[in-house]
Amino acid sequence: MDKDYQPGRKPGSSRNGRAVVIAIAAFLFLGGLPVILSALHLSPNTAPPTSSDGIRLLPAPRALKPVPLSSVARPVNPGRPAATLPRVSEAQEAAAVSAQDNWLRAMLHASFRFDAPRIVRYAGMLGTLVLTSGAHYSYVGGQPVYEAGQNTYTAADLIRYGALKLVPDGRALLDDNVFVAAGVRLELSSSSEPAIYLDDTRAGSASIVGWGGGLEFSGTRQHPLTIEGWDSATKRPATDTGNGRPYIREVAGRMTLTRVRVSSLGFWSGRTGGVAWTGLTSHPSTGGATSATFTGDTYGAFVTRGYDVRFSADLFESNQVDGLHIHRGTVGASATWSSAVRNGQDGFHVDRATQRTVLSDDVAQHNGTNGFLVDGRPLVSSASASGNAVAPGSETHVENSAALGNGGTGILVEGGTRAVLKTDEVCARQTGIAIRYGASGTIVDGNDIRCGPRVGLSVGPAAPTTLLSGNAVSGARIGVLMNSPGRVEVDNSLVTGATVFGISVRGVNSVVFGKDNVVSGTGYRAVDARADASPPALSGSNTAEWAYHDKITVFSYLEFHPLAVLWLSIAFLVIAAGLWTRRRRAPTHPYPASTRWTDAPRPAKHARVLVGASAGTRPGAGLPRSLYHDREAGLAEPRPHDARPHAQNADPHQPLPGRWLSEPIDATRPLARMDNEQ
Repeated sequence: MDKDYQPGRKPGSSRNGRAVVIAIAAFLFLGGLPVILSALHLSPNTAPPTSSDGIRLLPAPRALKPVPLSSVARPVNPGRPAATLPRVSEAQEAAAVSAQDNWLRAMLHASFRFDAPRIVRYAGMLGTLVLTSGAHYSYVGGQPVYEAGQNTYTAADLIRYGALKLVPDGRALLDDNVFVAAGVRLELSSSSEPAIYLDDTRAGSASIVGWGGGLEFSGTRQHPLTIEGWDSATKRPATDTGNGRPYIREVAGRMTLTRVRVSSLGFWSGRTGGVAWTGLTSHPSTGGATSATFTGDTYGAFVTRGYDVRFSADLFESNQVDGLHIHRGTVGASATWSSAVRNGQDGFHVDRATQRTVLSDDVAQHNGTNGFLVDGRPLVSSASASGNAVAPGSETHVENSAALGNGGTGILVEGGTRAVLKTDEVCARQTGIAIRYGASGTIVDGNDIRCGPRVGLSVGPAAPTTLLSGNAVSGARIGVLMNSPGRVEVDNSLVTGATVFGISVRGVNSVVFGKDNVVSGTGYRAVDARADASPPALSGSNTAEWAYHDKITVFSYLEFHPLAVLWLSIAFLVIAAGLWTRRRRAPTHPYPASTRWTDAPRPAKHARVLVGASAGTRPGAGLPRSLYHDREAGLAEPRPHDARPHAQNADPHQPLPGRWLSEPIDATRPLARMDNEQ
């Protein structure tokens, strides 16, 4: 009988069970193959993705078309140096901003008490024309009756109430503040006054502020409206000397500028920085600017807690801080066909806690730091005293734009989620495009980076799930540099003319993979992994045109080993200091005027005598026995005595104070005290 036979069991059931187990194991293996390959930094030979997060991915461009700009948005002097902040007292400027806040609160409360416009005085400020609607209730026969007031004011009304004055050259000078209350709209156009100057004096500056009201500034193509800060004393544009400058601000209302030239406005803060849209938590500001120029301000334009604020065909040139600053709490802001040139810091700055910002067809050129800065980090990383939200900024798009010759990075993304950089042209010397500090889900697609930067594309630290697709990097020292934990994908990229590394991966936690990349140049490695990084899994990559650079000189070695430069510098300083000290000889006696001992040579045989002994006294008389020796017995070094002055009751057996001399004894000649001790 078969030893494997068991009663009640069908023949072959054991073999069938093994087959089922093997089939299930094979099915699980095939199903988990993508995960296994990914864990092994391998990937199947499939085509790279054609879209990501609903965005169609493009191949690497050979060259991008220049960004077309309107005549208004074209910079005037793009080659001149960037603007700088004035050298003023920071504490004084901050105090001036605080004084402006207190003044606005006082004007807001005053506007509730007036039924008609009037000028209100406030300590430390120019007079303020408060524009109210004048709507009120009156009682007729004991019944309340609503009486509507004036809702729209123009330059003629400002002249009528005494806030705006005409000057002989045809311009208008605003020498009082204007406060536009809720429900009121102020309209200033070039048809009535082509140029309005906001006065800046020692007594204060004339600003225009709307709180819940509306501000509308407009000009025409042939006659744009000019608004400028003006110093009446010097007859020159206003400058920030520490006490503030005029500014325009809208709080929780709507402000629009169309064909307006704004210059020489603002100081210190964003809300007083020039032209500012500042909303409240429950009432955002709206509006925008079209074909307007902002030059010589502190901030060109500043938006915080705004909603759907739009800028189109505008110029932000030579402002002290940023050209366009989109601040926290702003949703749906956009800037298209605009340029930011020669600003002190960033051209376009998208700050924290903003959502759905679009920068399209813009140019950032010759700014002090970055062309485009997208700071999507949350306001706080944990619980805070102010209770701010920890949600990061999201969905910022920089598309079809150009960053040319800026002082820092062309396009910099710090933090945030789902930022998109697409078909942008970057000309930079330091870094073309950088993604770092917690930015996640960033898509960098179809960008062209030129002008030989040190690093073309930089990812990390801490920029997981970044997708680099269809980018072209030309002439960079390092084409693509990645140092970020998490997965980074590089597809369809074209790196040409690299001089050190084509693609370089750093860090033990970096996981890099991709497909169909082309890397050419002359350097050390086309694809490099260092600092404990695993080699990137790049399938279908073409590195045939890479020329290995095997000639290593002293300078090229030190260029990539900064610690060696440090230690060589320290060694050089030590050796140079040693040689310098050996060449210098110390003086024989550094303090000759303070010594009491002579340096005369001693005879072979002589006796030591004390100056001040009386004539005819036996040599050594009055000296302690321990200090006196016979000539033949040799000499002993005497111990110096305290040079105290003689007391009247001094002991006659104690030695007199004086100088020890070494000289032959002449018993016939009395000894005298040294001249300098007489």
